[in-house]
Parts: sequence; structure tokens; C-alpha cells
Amino acid sequence: MASWEPLRLDEGCWTILRGLSNAPMTPQMLSRVHGIPIADCWNRVRFLEGLGLITVVLTFISNEGRVLYFYQTAGDNLAIVLEDRPTVYFQPAV
Repeated sequence: MASWEPLRLDEGCWTILRGLSNAPMTPQMLSRVHGIPIADCWNRVRFLEGLGLITVVLTFISNEGRVLYFYQTAGDNLAIVLEDRPTVYFQPAV
């Protein structure tokens, strides 16, 4: 992992990464399923998206006219290593 950079995340970010590793979800779904307040969930999703660790895989417009963004982990840029403490390694954008 020569060109990979380590990143330490808080428990909320770990919860979101774990939740998105199985199937795409919206921040609202993550909030409900994992009990994260919606504002905290959106802040962490934006943070993780800004790092390139998660990405929007589907944009959907509901019957009520709301735009829903489904996120999933960006597997090519992400490696999770469980050592003494879980660490995310990612390839920075060049």
C-alpha cells in the first residue's frame, strides 16, 4: 500500500461505511437503520463523499417529488484494515 494514505474515522463514519458496504442506501435510510440523527448522518455522508470513500450510485425522484440519493462505498479507492484499531486506507485523488 505504498501510495495509500491512512485515515482514522469516528464511530459514526464507520457505521455509515459498514452500512453502505452491503447495499446502496440513502442518508435517511442509514439514519433510521443505524439510529444516527439525520443531520449527523448527512454531515458524515458529505465528509465521506468528499474523501471519495463513498459515491452516489443512483438518483431517484419519489412520488412526492423529493430527490433521493443512494450512496455506496467506492471499493476501488478503499481498503479497510483491522489491526490494533480499524483504519481506512484510501488512494488520494491525483
